[in-house]
Amino acid sequence: MIDFDYILTKIGKIGLYQILVISMIYYYGIPCGLNTLLPVFTNYIPYYRCKVPPFDNEHSGLNETQILAITTPLDENGEYDTCRRYDYNATECHKHGNISYDCLENINETIPCTEGDGYYYDRSLFTETVVTEMDLVCEKIIYSYVSTSLYMVGLLLGSFIFGNFADRYGRKPSIIITCIGSAIGLILAALSHVYWLYTFSRVFNAVFGYGLYMINFVLVVELVGPEWRTLVGIGYQFFYAIGVLTLSGVAYGWRDWHQMQWGLIIISVPFVCFLFLIPESPRWLFGVERNEAAKKITSRIEKFSKIDITEEMWLEAERLGTEIKGRDRKQEEENRKYSSLDLFRKPGIRLTTLKVMFTWFVNSLVYYGLSLNISSLSGNIFINNVIGGCMEIISYVICILAMDVIGRRLLLAIMLLSSGITLIISTIVNLYAGDDQSLITLGVVFTFLGRLGISGSYALVYNFTLELFPTVVRSNGIGISSCAARISGVIAPLLIATQIWFPWLPNSIFGIFGIIGGFISLTLPETNGMKMLVTLEEAEFFYKQKQSTKEKNGRLPSEDLDNSIAFQNKSFEAELTKL
Repeated sequence: MIDFDYILTKIGKIGLYQILVISMIYYYGIPCGLNTLLPVFTNYIPYYRCKVPPFDNEHSGLNETQILAITTPLDENGEYDTCRRYDYNATECHKHGNISYDCLENINETIPCTEGDGYYYDRSLFTETVVTEMDLVCEKIIYSYVSTSLYMVGLLLGSFIFGNFADRYGRKPSIIITCIGSAIGLILAALSHVYWLYTFSRVFNAVFGYGLYMINFVLVVELVGPEWRTLVGIGYQFFYAIGVLTLSGVAYGWRDWHQMQWGLIIISVPFVCFLFLIPESPRWLFGVERNEAAKKITSRIEKFSKIDITEEMWLEAERLGTEIKGRDRKQEEENRKYSSLDLFRKPGIRLTTLKVMFTWFVNSLVYYGLSLNISSLSGNIFINNVIGGCMEIISYVICILAMDVIGRRLLLAIMLLSSGITLIISTIVNLYAGDDQSLITLGVVFTFLGRLGISGSYALVYNFTLELFPTVVRSNGIGISSCAARISGVIAPLLIATQIWFPWLPNSIFGIFGIIGGFISLTLPETNGMKMLVTLEEAEFFYKQKQSTKEKNGRLPSEDLDNSIAFQNKSFEAELTKL
């Protein structure tokens, strides 16, 4: 085995060739971010009611208020029940080419829209959505939210399936396979005209698309030296946020959901072209003893850096690699003694594990709850989505600047508490806003502040979790925390659906969970500047004493940093579930 990091110290830990390759890989973050939140627009629910010919044809001379008044019954709350209409005889209402209202006299019986002439939809914003094409309203209104929940299940499956796959068969083959699978899912979705096929294609795309996103992340951090891994990881998530911003442009330009899907496919095409230029990970090739193939790729880095690798350098890299492999084998044998059950055997680590799992659960619940519910906010849906994406970018910058200054625990608590409190305030403001536009706008502002807080919290919790768990169960800790996050990701769209009956409920739940999560995170031990925990015994002592032995320089050992420094967010929190 050859130590690739040693070679990079000689030819440059990040050079022009790595930057070019990383830039091509980064591009996938754009369609990935766009695809994840695509239901904000494709599943948009417009105003709807029953079709009521001849009263709603263009020659009737009636406005919408008049049409509702004569054709639509009231529900128990005194609101128009737009899922039903009066059971009148349309033929009797249209005599001799003129509209007659006599057919409506003494009519009290009502029928569902589906037993009449179907639904009328307001198509002024979008000409066609999944909801309008498949009539996912009234008794089927939950179907749209279920489809998004199942998409989240697909993300979880993708993280499990393709993590080990990439380790066994390589990054490049895995990228090609997941890219093909993702493309099939996207095309199937664009061609779908029935609910079951649309939902299946979205889940199929989620499985392969998330696998592709995850493997791409692994590849970019493997191409550079340890000092650059945090930066390239942050860069990857920034492109995800850019994808969220791009979504508004796609939806604004193409108002039919099929066109939006094809727009996403068109935006994804450049990455397919990049596949011919993206190399296999030389680090992975060295790790599986395919040294000649790895040296061939390394020579490209060497060529761009204009620094020659001497035979002495290769021999030294091989010597260091052999030592590392020996240590890794010993550590692997040690780690085999432990499983996820060890996270619950002793009281200290058990309590810490439950707290961390809950924190991940809250982050995913609130993040997806807010991100997927942009359409419920007052104002322009396209601008609101752009503002939401900007909030994410701002939150990442805040975390980068503050996490080493005020510490992980306090920053995480501040982000969660601020998110929860602002969402509760937003809910209260909206309850009393009525038709007061200034109060309605204020409620939207507080919702966006909640989005900023939860985005930063989600970005931070991964790094914090890596430092909380000892080496022997760190992968298990990340894996079980990720599962908790994915479960709440599945729940979030279903909670959003409750606003159909109780408009105040979703944000109330998200706010309460955010506040509880913030207070719980304050009870976690601080890890900033602490030596990485290794054994369960050391961790147990640390959890009880709320402190750890510090390095004299106040930083983590470099050998631990290699595997823990990556700063990540919701889009790839499951990356280590493969370990």
